[in-house]
Amino acid sequence: MEGSWRVIVALAVAGMLALAPSAAARPAAQPTSLDLVKRGLARSVAHGWIDQSDSSRYGAIAYRALRAIPRLPGSRASNLAAVLADVVAERDQYTAPRALAVFSMLQENTYYLARHWLPRSGTDVIADDGVLYRSFPGQGLQFHPLGNFARLGSLILQQRDGDASELAQALVDRGVANGPALTWEYYFPFGGGRPPWTSGMAQAVAAQALARIDYEPEARRAYLALPRGLLLWPPTGPWVRLYRFSTAPVLNAQLQTAVSLEIYATLTGDAEAEGLADRMRTSALTLLPRFDTGYWSLYSLGGGEASLNYHRFVVSLLKTLAQRTEEPAWETWYERFDGYLTEPPVISAKAPTPAVVKRRPARISFWLSKSSRVTLSVGGGATAIWLAQGYHTLTWSGAGRRPGTYAASLVAVDLAGNRTQVQLAPVRVRSR
Repeated sequence: MEGSWRVIVALAVAGMLALAPSAAARPAAQPTSLDLVKRGLARSVAHGWIDQSDSSRYGAIAYRALRAIPRLPGSRASNLAAVLADVVAERDQYTAPRALAVFSMLQENTYYLARHWLPRSGTDVIADDGVLYRSFPGQGLQFHPLGNFARLGSLILQQRDGDASELAQALVDRGVANGPALTWEYYFPFGGGRPPWTSGMAQAVAAQALARIDYEPEARRAYLALPRGLLLWPPTGPWVRLYRFSTAPVLNAQLQTAVSLEIYATLTGDAEAEGLADRMRTSALTLLPRFDTGYWSLYSLGGGEASLNYHRFVVSLLKTLAQRTEEPAWETWYERFDGYLTEPPVISAKAPTPAVVKRRPARISFWLSKSSRVTLSVGGGATAIWLAQGYHTLTWSGAGRRPGTYAASLVAVDLAGNRTQVQLAPVRVRSR
């Protein structure tokens, strides 16, 4: 990956050098990033998507970014170059909202990275116009629709009306028409998906937030993106596509979408959305047992255990659904998943195979109930490793140890900090 960033930076520097005058004749060069951006902007003007003043302004933003890249140190240069590459990749479709989104993102990255190192992954940076950009190391600060509409909802609930109105308008201006729907796009490659890509969960949260601030037509158009390609249809009923390019049913996305659509429908009287929200709740209830390991939740159907943050998010959504629907089934699931946050992990261990010096190690086999940091201690020495739910075998070598019997134990600490210790049968080291 590091090599690819070097190539991007090298191309950007080459583009910079190509702008310098030279008295000597040179052979025809490949188009630089700036050339490609200018061609895309010219095409956009020709199609009537943007006017000439916008084209000039966006071209200047690309030029400043290109000039900044060779002057920045290390990863600050590579992150800015990555964002510039994202902008170049959209050059054939600089419609007004898309051009506004990508060039504003490039401008924010140029200004920010000129003064700061990129913050840790997931950190949000708020631009002067209130738009949120999220840090993705190696990919810079990215326009993030879900983060933006979550922030809009928070501003509304805090009664920060001026800030909320400013952000709502900025987001509406960046909404891309898809027939009757209005979508908000991500402009960086992620999880095998090629940009621009969309998220069903982000669209549902957008509909909810826009309805709260009296952008009802735009809220309706945000909702319409869901039935227009952002739903899966398993036998149990509709399930949201967290990412348009993925068919993995994700639990937190389904629950959040059901909550957001129900709130949107209540605010606007949209019977179609209310019906979809009801069917999504039914689908979620039907499949919830398959997301339950008996000790923790799965992030996606058939996938691995959820992280602590995602498990807590699911618990909060189950609580919201229990309160809003007053249905006992949701209360039961809330209490079950909430209980996993305080239950210690379970270890079921077999007796270790005795170690024979220089011939074979001791093998400690056990079953673990949920993702935990497991520490094997034998004879005063310890080894720690993160393990998922399931059967595992750890080894301990008696090499260098005197013949004798050594006490052994396993300690597991789960994602929430709950701890279990199991004393194992002693490990015997033989002389031969």
